[in-house]
Amino acid sequence: MMSLATYAKYVASEGLTDDSPLAVYDSEFGEDNSPMHELLADYTVPPCFSDDLFGLAVEEDDDDEDDDDYNHANSRPPWRWILAGPPRSGTGLHIDPLWTNAWVTLLQGLKRWILIPPHVELPKGAGLREPQVPSVIWFRDYYDKVQQLEGVVEILQNPGETVFVPNGWPHLVLNLEQTVAVTHNYASEFGPFERMWDETVQNEPEFAHRWYKGLCRHRPDLASRIQRNNNSSEA
Repeated sequence: MMSLATYAKYVASEGLTDDSPLAVYDSEFGEDNSPMHELLADYTVPPCFSDDLFGLAVEEDDDDEDDDDYNHANSRPPWRWILAGPPRSGTGLHIDPLWTNAWVTLLQGLKRWILIPPHVELPKGAGLREPQVPSVIWFRDYYDKVQQLEGVVEILQNPGETVFVPNGWPHLVLNLEQTVAVTHNYASEFGPFERMWDETVQNEPEFAHRWYKGLCRHRPDLASRIQRNNNSSEA
């Protein structure tokens, strides 16, 4: 694991010349045993994003877990990050995991975003790829073609602004300055809920089981939708 001091030295040296500099994605800062845990008290989730259905699985685990040392942050897939990166760093074109929505609040710097509606057909080479094309390379090679397509959203994000990323939307981000941001992924009943359930079962089956138990207790209406979806798939 790289220390923050080591990363700062990188940013001031190799990070100045690397074509696609390294960025920091810390998904563990909020865990109980993290020295950065107190940062959770420095911000609140915007009210419009606070209804996170995945949180019901955590509550259900609380009821079932007898171990006092149990770490709640480990009971769900990674979902909140502190992001930091120098100019030319960023995130290549991707879709957020488990068909979740996301919000990203910028604390420092300047970010350039491209968000692409799921139905838009992209030019050859510009779409989702593994490994991802670095965002600085993507903007150089594909931006002129993609930005002309109907429905494509382009954002220049300033400090204090929050970007909402709908589930299933391919998107990429390029840092134009030294940036620091906080982001959460969250599960919402609005949108393709059944698709989100299917993605969770496929990729995080143990968590899906705990989540379903929580929904049965706290949101039986959504648990019924899952059951109907399962019955339809088996028919």
